[in-house]
Amino acid sequence: MCLLELRIERLRCLDAATLEPDPRLNVIAGANGAGKTTVLEAIYLLGRGRSFRAPRLSAVIQTGQDRANLFARVQEEGATEHRVGLAIERSRSEVRVDGSAGTSADLVGALPVQLIDPQIHELIQGGPGERRRFLDWGVFHVKHEFRLAWPRFRRALAQRNAALRQGLPANAVGAWDQDLLEAALVVDASRRAYLDAAVPLLAETAEQLLDLPASFEFRSGWPRDKALEEALRDSLERDRAMGSTQVGPHRAELLVSVDSHPARHRLSRGQQKLCAAALVLGQGRFVRKAMNRELTLLVDEPAAELDSDHLGRLFDAIQTLGAQVFITALEPDALGISGESRVFHVERGEVGILV
Repeated sequence: MCLLELRIERLRCLDAATLEPDPRLNVIAGANGAGKTTVLEAIYLLGRGRSFRAPRLSAVIQTGQDRANLFARVQEEGATEHRVGLAIERSRSEVRVDGSAGTSADLVGALPVQLIDPQIHELIQGGPGERRRFLDWGVFHVKHEFRLAWPRFRRALAQRNAALRQGLPANAVGAWDQDLLEAALVVDASRRAYLDAAVPLLAETAEQLLDLPASFEFRSGWPRDKALEEALRDSLERDRAMGSTQVGPHRAELLVSVDSHPARHRLSRGQQKLCAAALVLGQGRFVRKAMNRELTLLVDEPAAELDSDHLGRLFDAIQTLGAQVFITALEPDALGISGESRVFHVERGEVGILV
């Protein structure tokens, strides 16, 4: 999916900006604090329905304003052009896709966006939730049954947890088990099938960047020697004590090992960043091939904590991904990326084109 036009209104320090990007490589240059990352954030918001910089959407609205507006025209190669929009207010947000009301899931489907930023190492160092979100982005795009099963599972889980918090009897808690079980098994099977197919590209990309072999292990979120139905029954008293369901796909974990050791313990901070970037790029390669669609890759401050050799490897992997790339830099020439590109300069909240 190629981003043809991006409009930004009242997003953080950017009052109003319009960009017509290059279909391949775009460099967003400018001083620290000028608004470079905000341009990437706008694209991410349109492709994910959430920010990678703030937990609350309202935090992205420009100070003194009550609304931020984002709009993009996107197009697959040789396909129909689509229009996506996101209006963010203090207490609500509104998604529009081709003029009709939509959801965050519609944004994810319309504009597949991946991100490599200075916090990317959290994919390795952080908790299981980071890796579940990473995994589920790919599963969403490749396994269509997951799109229906995941929200169904989340609804059943929310209802079951509400019953647990209220201290309702076992039959009231168990009333949600069948819905939860049916959806959970589809979610788990989708994740497993996706990961089995994606692992070769994930491992290949990790070794390309790290010169170390990588391996992956998926854990469903309940004991291996039990069916989920049995695990739910056995966990009921613990669930009551905790006030929430302790087993299920929401407890799944993707374990990443490098050179036969847990990556979080084996790798330095810079290596963790490279390993995480390899996961993002490897997943991007797999999803692009499986979907036969272009992706959009956002890269923020790539030089942080990387030496010139590993930075060069990262750029080589990025350029072979075949995605539309947006990358930030203090100076355009500092990146050392070859090939044609469109360079935008951000200064004092305004975006202009240099090349």
